Amino acid sequence: MTVIDSVTIYTYKLRLTSPIAWDGQARTHRRGLLVCLGYGDDSGWGDIAPLPGFSAESLTETQVWAEEFAREILKSPPRTLDLSAIKIPPSVRFGFELALCNLDIATRKPSPQEASAVACCGLIGHQTDQQFHLAHTLVTSDYRAVKLKLGRQSLEEDLNTVHTICGKYPHLAVRVDANRSWSIDTAKNFVRATQNLRLDYLEEPLKDKTNLVELARNCTIPIALDETLRGQDAEKYHKVADVRVLKPTLAGGTYTTLAHIEQAIQDNARCIISSSYESGVGMLGLIEMARNLPEEIHGLDTHKVFERDVFRVPLQLSGPMLQPEGSIETHDLDQSILHRVWHAKA
Repeated sequence: MTVIDSVTIYTYKLRLTSPIAWDGQARTHRRGLLVCLGYGDDSGWGDIAPLPGFSAESLTETQVWAEEFAREILKSPPRTLDLSAIKIPPSVRFGFELALCNLDIATRKPSPQEASAVACCGLIGHQTDQQFHLAHTLVTSDYRAVKLKLGRQSLEEDLNTVHTICGKYPHLAVRVDANRSWSIDTAKNFVRATQNLRLDYLEEPLKDKTNLVELARNCTIPIALDETLRGQDAEKYHKVADVRVLKPTLAGGTYTTLAHIEQAIQDNARCIISSSYESGVGMLGLIEMARNLPEEIHGLDTHKVFERDVFRVPLQLSGPMLQPEGSIETHDLDQSILHRVWHAKA
């Protein structure tokens, strides 16, 4: 384990290009924490960004947890800290583990290598008047896959959207996310009505997850699970998930996600790395994890919702292929939007 001799915590607030409804509220900004672990002149940065309505912990709570965890790190003897043995909220764990990974790279100073590009799936939201336009825009921008958010219209309207986009763009990988909105009968009707289409997968189709096993018996579309795999009874649904959608900020951090990937490979299931509207610091960590699954097209299309990022010079974190390179240096970050709230040395 890398030695740590200082920890600094900052808050950030990033304006969105348009409001997004999280936790039943229209939000105009994304708020989070950046944590910087230091050793001598080297530093490693991580992003702590609980997502309202999805994370159990609030931003206020994460700051309390982060400060307490930072104290534990600084008082632990060098190379004896076991992150897995300490209970902390998922977003806090992701931020500290990402910072630790980045600090380890900074101290080792490995020879620069060209980073491989990561394929990104375009996201088409629930706005019914924009779905066809967004599909056209993404296809003309060379996206090879899109994810359609369904479930807020009638089944007939949803089916019309899916058939139209699949018919117009036959070479596009179309993913459908019903956001746990359908009854099992509605889901079965959707599967029957799309059996002649080549959908990439159907994500979280059911209100009642206990019916997933029944749906899977006769479902001709691969089933993807996200929220279900973060529940206390997740293990019983692993066999249903042809595709496992992993959100490290919500699922418990970097090392937990890598363990999920290893398990999925053993189970012959696909894995998709998915973002939770993290800042650029978090996105760089997600892209690095996605490089462990080079054959997949990942759910990393959230960064375009920000007017600006935490970096002084914007990184290319949007588009069909993501290929940011290099480590994060302190001078890369825009200090005008970072507010230091905690600092201590060993």
